[in-house]
Formats: sequence, structure tokens, C-alpha cells
Amino acid sequence: MSELSGPLAAIAAEHRGLVTRQIARARHISPSVVAAALRTQALHRLRPGIFVDQRVWAATQAHDRFALLVRGVLLGHPHWLASHHAALALHGLPLFGVNTSLVDVAAAVTTSKRRAGLHVHVATPAQRALIKDPESMAVSVVDACLLTAADHGFVSGVVAMDAAVKRRETTVDALSTGLSSSAIRYGAEQARASIEAIDPKCESPGETRTRIILTAAGLDVRSQVSLSDAEGFIGRVDFLVADRVVVEFDGAIKYDGLDGKRALMEEKRREERLRDAGFRVVRVTWADLTRAEVLVARIRGYLAAA
Repeated sequence: MSELSGPLAAIAAEHRGLVTRQIARARHISPSVVAAALRTQALHRLRPGIFVDQRVWAATQAHDRFALLVRGVLLGHPHWLASHHAALALHGLPLFGVNTSLVDVAAAVTTSKRRAGLHVHVATPAQRALIKDPESMAVSVVDACLLTAADHGFVSGVVAMDAAVKRRETTVDALSTGLSSSAIRYGAEQARASIEAIDPKCESPGETRTRIILTAAGLDVRSQVSLSDAEGFIGRVDFLVADRVVVEFDGAIKYDGLDGKRALMEEKRREERLRDAGFRVVRVTWADLTRAEVLVARIRGYLAAA
């Protein structure tokens, strides 16, 4: 892999690592120069005509790479707004169960258009007002959440809405009002169901997904519950099911190094106190969420034993 240099490096520096064939052509950069940068892996291709400095791509977390693609699409179309889950990506909200090979945009057009990897939607009057603002790159958080739920389903909507409400980027009332006044024709019911299922106490997409699975199974679930024993405060657990089973979602937790080992010991001590206080503890990973019926059966078994 070689380092990007010359006029292509200048373009990338101006646009947060992005380079487009359109900009290169406008600056009279030969297509062979772009081809050479791709061949030596100095550039990474996001989609035809849109590239990113390979060093930027390598340094970008996997969950943030879709936002690079969205910004690349908008770079060549300054009068478009990211919409649906593309807007969620630019707002920094979590994506779950969406098609990251597709970029949705809103534009001042009269008919919706589809092409490979792109869906251009007819902008609403409120979105057209945003298009006129050169600082705006995406539809509102409310629109992004509602449209994602309508297009990609209940779970995708709840994951985004939980995070947006928790971060105070919107409210349940604003989402409800937005749905009532929106022009959503398809998927309005699943968007409404997503709003009704919001629980901003959940602190990650994994916690939201866990809660959805448990509540769908008819279990009595409370989020972020503080528990104590005779010694005092034990801690706040992700979920308490029927006041008897503690469910903790474990993301990418690492226990390397001295601090990690100390954290592991503290976690083990906390879990021992929970068990001594009469609670059963279930730890859940992303892999467990792909086997929902096994997870639910395990919790039901603990409840029956209790």
C-alpha cells in the first residue's frame, strides 16, 4: 500500500479523506492518475467514482465506514440530503438491520428514483428548507428515525430511537408528532410500534435488542435497575426479569492489562454478591441474540427454578 500524494492528496485533505472522479476531472487530473492510486492501494473505492484515502479507511471503525460512503455521495450532489439510515449515520446514531450498500437521499425532485446503491426520494417541504441551508447534510433526527423504522422495520427503528432519545437529540413526543404530520405512506404502523417501544434507559444497541427479545417473549423486564444487599449498593444491572433474574449484555469487553484484570475481579465480585442475594445472572452476547429462543428458554428455566 502506497501513500496518497500530489493533487489527489490535496483533494483528500480538503474533503476529510474523500476523493471523487468528478472533482479530479474538474482539476484536470488524468484518469490514469486515479487508476494508479487505486492500483497501488493509496485509494480505496467506496463505489464507482467515489474513493477514500486508504489510510483514512483503515483508521475508520467498521460501524463508521457507511458514513464515509454517504458523505462521498453527497460530495458530488450538494443539493441532496442524506435520508433514512444514511441520515442516522451522519447524525452518529446506531444502525441495526439496515442495508449499508444503499444510500437514501432526499432531493428537490418530483418523482422518486432508484439506481444501483442509491434511492433518491422526493423531499418534503421541511426537507426542502434544509436543502437551502449549506450547513445541512441530512434530514432531521426525527425524520431519519421514522423513515428508517418505516423502511427497515420495528427493530431498526427502536435501536435508533432509543439512542436518539437517550442522547436528547429528540423526544418521544417529537417522534409521535413527526409521524402524525409525516407523509410516510408505507411502514407507518411499524414506525408507530417503534415509538411505543422506546426505552431510553438502554445504553447500547445490544441492550435494546436484548430488551426487544425478552419483552416479545412476554417476560416482565425492567431496564437499568439498582440492586443492593446487606453490605449496601451492589450495582446497576442492565435488566431485571421478574425481580429474580439479572440479565447483563456484554459487548466487546476486554480485560487486558492491569486495569482490565482489576475490572474483571470487580465484575466477578459484583456477580458473586448478586448470586448471594438470591439473583440468577445471565450474561448475553451478540451471538446469543442470534439464538433468541435458546436465550429465552434459559431465562425461563431460571425463573422456574427460583
